[in-house]
Amino acid sequence: MNRWWTTIPLAVAATVPVCASPSLAIAAIEAVAVLLCMLGTAVALTAPVTAGCVVAVIGYAVALQSGSAELDVIGGGIFGLALLFLLDLSEFTRRFRGAKIANDVLQSQLVYWLERAAIISGIVIVLALAGFIMSSLVPPSGRTIISGLGALLAFAGAIYGASTRAR
Repeated sequence: MNRWWTTIPLAVAATVPVCASPSLAIAAIEAVAVLLCMLGTAVALTAPVTAGCVVAVIGYAVALQSGSAELDVIGGGIFGLALLFLLDLSEFTRRFRGAKIANDVLQSQLVYWLERAAIISGIVIVLALAGFIMSSLVPPSGRTIISGLGALLAFAGAIYGASTRAR
């Protein structure tokens, strides 16, 4: 299995924050993320790739926090999908490092990744539309409450996802 396929989602994940807020600090943070991910891919370790993804998320958060960047739902979705594919590809190549993989196995894995990307993209679009509708229907004072409820639901979903994977 060719481990260098991970460079495609890595390049996307590093480019989105830099495009959101082009600055030297963001570029430096993303460069550290790229180096960590490439190190993890080269030596077939999951920890450096995961650390690189965390640094990339920090860089994206810093880019969004800067005054020049605006929140872009599509950019955030692309960024999240790139990180997901980066983690999946690096883990897949780590597991099957040096192995000859049958074409039907690769095809079924590719279909699985593409189906998951389509489902996630659909969810991003539905949530973006729902957010637009809610912002036009809810008065400004109620938006903070709805945002807090959304954050709580996201936190609960993350805890649920982590607990079901641990089994």
